[in-house]
Amino acid sequence: MLKGLNSMTLLSGKPITSNKYLLLSIALLISITISCNRNKSSENKDIQQINEWYQLLTTYTPADGDTVLLYANLIDSAAQHLPNVYKAMALIGKGRVHSGNKPELSLKHYQHAIELLENSRADSLKARAYNGVGVYYLKKSDYANALTHFFKALKLFEKANNVKGMGGVLANIGEVYQVKNDVPAAKKYIVQAMEITKKANDMHSYLNAAQTLANIYGMNNQFDSAITIDRMGIEQAEKMGSSKLISSFYNNLGNCYMYSNRPDSARYYFLQCIQLDSASGILHYMVDNYLTLGQLSLKQHQLPEAENFFLKAIHLSDSIKENQLKLHAWKALGQLYSNQKNFIKANAAKDSAANIKDRIINEKSENKIAELRELYETEKKEQTIALQQVKLSRQKLMLTGGVVLLASLILSGWLLYRRYKIKKEKELQEAILRQREKATLEILQVEDQERRRIAAELHDGVGQVMLAAWMNLQALEPEMATLQPQQQQSLSKAIAMVGEGCKEVREVSHSMMPGALMNKGLQGALKDFTKQIDRKIIAINLHHEGLDKPLNEITESILYRVIQECVNNTIKHAQATELDISLHHNQEGTSVLLEDNGNGFDVQKIFKENQQAGLGLQNIKTRVEFLNGKVEWDSSPGNGTVVTIFIPANEKHAKD
Repeated sequence: MLKGLNSMTLLSGKPITSNKYLLLSIALLISITISCNRNKSSENKDIQQINEWYQLLTTYTPADGDTVLLYANLIDSAAQHLPNVYKAMALIGKGRVHSGNKPELSLKHYQHAIELLENSRADSLKARAYNGVGVYYLKKSDYANALTHFFKALKLFEKANNVKGMGGVLANIGEVYQVKNDVPAAKKYIVQAMEITKKANDMHSYLNAAQTLANIYGMNNQFDSAITIDRMGIEQAEKMGSSKLISSFYNNLGNCYMYSNRPDSARYYFLQCIQLDSASGILHYMVDNYLTLGQLSLKQHQLPEAENFFLKAIHLSDSIKENQLKLHAWKALGQLYSNQKNFIKANAAKDSAANIKDRIINEKSENKIAELRELYETEKKEQTIALQQVKLSRQKLMLTGGVVLLASLILSGWLLYRRYKIKKEKELQEAILRQREKATLEILQVEDQERRRIAAELHDGVGQVMLAAWMNLQALEPEMATLQPQQQQSLSKAIAMVGEGCKEVREVSHSMMPGALMNKGLQGALKDFTKQIDRKIIAINLHHEGLDKPLNEITESILYRVIQECVNNTIKHAQATELDISLHHNQEGTSVLLEDNGNGFDVQKIFKENQQAGLGLQNIKTRVEFLNGKVEWDSSPGNGTVVTIFIPANEKHAKD
């Protein structure tokens, strides 16, 4: 019944017919519907605006805190009468802003966002909040809590299929293990982050993860691996046109050279960093590089240069109010003056350092007071919002009477839902059919790839061995007239290799496996193969570690073929005199590094412009990918070639 109607009677006491009552009900229903539609339209407009603001908010890094805070406040104001999901957006933005200078306030914002999102399906938003809490605990060195929240964030990002978010959290997890000095775990998660971001074509996140991996290698004195990654990063960053990323990798290179006692190379890259940072206006990085250059010069006893670098660091620190680095610069300058026996300047530098230290302590106290005040104001604001929500709830209760009039719409809604469900079921069936077609196509492609692989095995096996034997015979042709014992030995070795090639044809035809590999394993087969190469042609140095136990047959066969192909490519094309082959196997997988001192080549040009010349490289890449592995070439004309191969452990072949 409508309020004010009693026994089908109006306030005037005059009876009304059922038709008039029905018309009155319809009129009221129409009025409520129009009002709801207007409110809904206004709400949709607010939601659209908030979503746009949130997208803008996420594009700015915490370094641009003012802009992030601006959009967070706009969202906060517009979301007061909207669902909790939109209020959580504002809290996440504020958490990002305060994560650096007001960590406790940042934690409160993230935790409040998690509470608001508890019963929602906004998995990506919840994941960002958990990630923010994890960052807080990481900065507090509470690694257990940090990992707990990072893994919660990772699970939610995976559920939402948010690849970019997954890559960022994996990198954070790797950083936790890095500071815990758990290098294998750190590398594992950083490599996962790189793989995910590379597949998603998120090159910026990929290079950030690669930079962390290079740092891990550098911290563990694996400077060659770190340098290789840094060079790759520089190449990709140059393609992106990101001077900031280039500078970061240059800084990594400088540190690698500095800690591996190559000061001149270190100085070069630190100076390159300063030029890039100066052009980009990143003064904070410039201060850090000036400070590092000063310490490097001090280590080399180049005191005037060191003094100049420290003074530049102090001057720049004043312009950006960077007191922490300025403190280090004054301390280093004081040490320099002490070494020069200039005690007046040394004391003055120490006094300056003490003043800055006091200033830092005062600033921390002031920031803490400001943070506590903002925490209080935030709690007060939350209480006010809670009271407003109570009032809104009462208003909603008053409107529930009108809901009864909407019962007639339920049937229509149910019918619409049935139509929608039938449509969705039809779409699902079509999707299943498309998936089946795709699976069938992939099976055909796999079968074709297998046939190609078998053909490549037959071609590359005996072909490469016969090529090596031919080159040994060719090396002795000018001396055939007057054979010496040493020459006879070389000829015998070449004939033996030809015999091995014939044997290889028979064995590959039957079992697709090299005879030496079947009898001696990968380690023994490679030793035999490299010994067969005359050192007059090229000197091959083979190093191996962790290959005491055999790998599975497919992995050993493909690795043998790939290394064999690389060696013969070096002999045929590189004009190298020396080739180093390193194999390393551990619980993470098997890595191979081949490095020659030949004339090098343009990798991109070979793959893109010369399909015939790039066929061998493509075969290598296909074989390694067959094992879910990766292969990369680092080469340029005149600088030799480095081939890096990694096969992950416990990975079953896709076609096993």
